[in-house]
Amino acid sequence: MAQNYLHEVKGIQINAFMPATAWNLKKKMKRLSEKAKRFFTGYKIKHTLKR
Repeated sequence: MAQNYLHEVKGIQINAFMPATAWNLKKKMKRLSEKAKRFFTGYKIKHTLKR
């Protein structure tokens, strides 16, 4: 990853926060994907049993 040379000290802070933000977003997206899979697979099973 290239370094951000903007605004001296703020640039250093940005360089620290960007990977942390990306890591947190990746974890949240994985959890959301797992919840969606469980929701929709449970819906299909319940929906087919009612027929």
